[in-house]
Amino acid sequence: MRLYQRILGERFTELAPEIQALHAQVGIKDGEITLRVSPLMQLLGYPPPCKDAPMWFATREEDDTAIWRRQIKDRELRSELWQAGPHIAERMGAVTVTSALVIEAGAVRLEPKAVRFFDIPLPRMLWPRVEAREWGANGKYHFKIEVRAPLAGFVLLAYEGWLTP
Repeated sequence: MRLYQRILGERFTELAPEIQALHAQVGIKDGEITLRVSPLMQLLGYPPPCKDAPMWFATREEDDTAIWRRQIKDRELRSELWQAGPHIAERMGAVTVTSALVIEAGAVRLEPKAVRFFDIPLPRMLWPRVEAREWGANGKYHFKIEVRAPLAGFVLLAYEGWLTP
């Protein structure tokens, strides 16, 4: 049983078939991505902005931890995900966000519940504003993630696109 299946249990079947297919298996998927990246995030090694760029997405699981790799141009976005009680936790770089998986009409939205920076819990006012959604349409898995700076509100990182499940 994969990560989303473990966290959602019976509710996993409420997800669109494309989301179920992507989260029920490991392996490599192809798709496209549009990426907006602030100069700060580029200094931290994130890929440069791109529109409708080819990408591949690879997943594997080790010891109840899912490892997600997104290859965009010559750079890789890598994150580790695991179950944190009834929630999902994702670490990308120095930031870990713990979120509830909220199912809405077959789609899933991630609702942040805690944020840590270098494993130090941040007060809510210092959390980046994260909007993350996954949905299925026309046989493709779609995603949209936007991360805004706390307080100032400018976009640090935003990406959206699709994958073939």
